[in-house]
Amino acid sequence: MWTKISAYYPPWLELISPLLLCVVFAYTFSNYPALPEQYPTHFGFSGHADAWESKSFWSVNLDLLIGGAVWLLMFFTNYFLVIRSDDPGKYINLPQRDKEKLGPARLETIRRSGARGMLIITLTTIAMISAIHFESVRTALGLQDKLGIMIYVFLAVLFVESIVLITKTAGMSFIPWVRRY
Repeated sequence: MWTKISAYYPPWLELISPLLLCVVFAYTFSNYPALPEQYPTHFGFSGHADAWESKSFWSVNLDLLIGGAVWLLMFFTNYFLVIRSDDPGKYINLPQRDKEKLGPARLETIRRSGARGMLIITLTTIAMISAIHFESVRTALGLQDKLGIMIYVFLAVLFVESIVLITKTAGMSFIPWVRRY
């Protein structure tokens, strides 16, 4: 598995997301006794908490658990649907005649770009979830009064990454128009 992944990107990059989630969980665990009985679980657009729940393992750590599930889902999707397949065009959404015109080398380039793009989007998403959780704990502890601007930076970066991946993939998939009968 790791050998196949290494053809697309360094496999150790896949370890950043779970490591980041574990570091933030350790921070939360070490501060759990100091957290108030009412824990902030939702923040409005202004960054201020607007919903709370009673402190419990689930109310405090649900976002990290969701982050772990997102990472697993993205990792296995990337590996089993993109990287593992022997046919580089199997999961590329183009008509078969267009795939034939692109050829296997170009299809492989598209697949490599897609695998790397999914990794980058996954890393950014997990970093954002971790930052939200970290700042939620700090807000609950009274160390800050609201979520910081980093959340909006992460959202902007995710948006830009998505647009770049879409335009790059569309550019690589472009076949000049020819008359078809």
